[in-house]
This record gives sequence, structure tokens and C-alpha cells, in this order.
Amino acid sequence: MNNPIDRRSYKNSLAFMDMKDMNSPWRSVLHLGRQTRRAKGEDLQAGKELLFLDRGRVRLVHPSPEGTEKILWYIREGCVVGEVPFFDPTPEENVCICMTACLLYAFSPENVSRICRERPELMFNLFQSMAHKMKILGSQASALCLDSVLTRICKFLSQRLVPNSSPLVANIGMSRQEMASLLGIHRISLYRVLHQQQERGLFGPITGNTITILQPHDFYKLTGA
Repeated sequence: MNNPIDRRSYKNSLAFMDMKDMNSPWRSVLHLGRQTRRAKGEDLQAGKELLFLDRGRVRLVHPSPEGTEKILWYIREGCVVGEVPFFDPTPEENVCICMTACLLYAFSPENVSRICRERPELMFNLFQSMAHKMKILGSQASALCLDSVLTRICKFLSQRLVPNSSPLVANIGMSRQEMASLLGIHRISLYRVLHQQQERGLFGPITGNTITILQPHDFYKLTGA
């Protein structure tokens, strides 16, 4: 029998979610963009053009002078990227890195102006997605300042639950190092908390990229759902 709790909404768990298909209506104007491909590991170097991610996955990171980086979020296909450097010409501290080979469409300022005039609903869609990104960053800032490491882990997992899994299973979808960076903790701290919760019975075996949640009610309580 499927666990009915799987269908809950996670309104309090936006902090560490991946974004996908937020700007799908922009596919109707891809003919106005310049098709471009980027290799895995390449910096998108957005700025002079607004980019639409047609295929692939990218992450936004904030590098430190010491050479470390804080992952801010992951973006998948169907999303506009590079809005901040496009609309704000001041130097950008964050870097957008391709996690896979990516297919993008680049819109010049002239074509963005044309879209604004002829397709205002697409600009409204862009404003909505930018507001959603601000909400995610706000949730992330609150989580990093106020939540325990375990609560952050549970919020992260709540966004990656396998639908209708019983027992409940979350698909991490990234390396432990990436997960630790996204959650704002050291990798060793992440391993320690995961191991502690396995011993206490909240989590079951961690196999590859999946974690089994054995105590769903305690898990959801930690997410705030």
C-alpha cells in the first residue's frame, strides 16, 4: 500500500529544491534566440544575453577567495538563467556552471525588448520565476541560520522523494560533497549526522543515491510540513 503522506505539500521546504520548467512558455520564442551549446564544467558567462536552458543542468555557485564554493541552487531544463547579470551590469560574484552538456538559446537585448513588446505574458512569466528564485534564496538563508543540520537534511530530502514509494525513499541526485555544500555544512558533518540517524532509526540504508526514511512522521515534523 502506498504511503498517503507521500502526497503532502512541502511549502516549508523550498530552500534546497531544484528548479525545472519554470519558463516553459519561452519555448514558443526560441526561434528568436541563438542556439548555443556548452560543455560539462563550462562557465555559462551570462551577461550580454538572456539564456534559456533547453536541455541540461546547471548550478549557481558563490566562490570564496580561498577557492571553496557555496552551491546556491540547481536549475534544470525549461528555465531562463542569467537574469541578474543581464539586467544588472554591475560585476557578478556568482558563477553558473554546467553540470552536464547543455543546449541553450541566447536572447539579445534587442530580442528581449521585442518579446517584452509583443509577448508581455512571457515577461510576466519571467518576473514570476525571478520572484520564486528570491523566495528560494530567502528560505535557504533562513534554513542556514536557524535550522539544525538534521532539519536541513530532511528539508533537502523532502524535495527529492520518489513518488508513491513505500517505504519512503529520497533520491539524492548528487554527490555527498555537493549535498554538503548546498546545505552549508562540512562533508564530515553530513556523514556523521546521516550515520547517527541510521543508528536511531530515522533513516534506513543509504544505497548509492537513495536514502530510505523509516520514520515518516518524525521526518515530516522536522521539515515543518
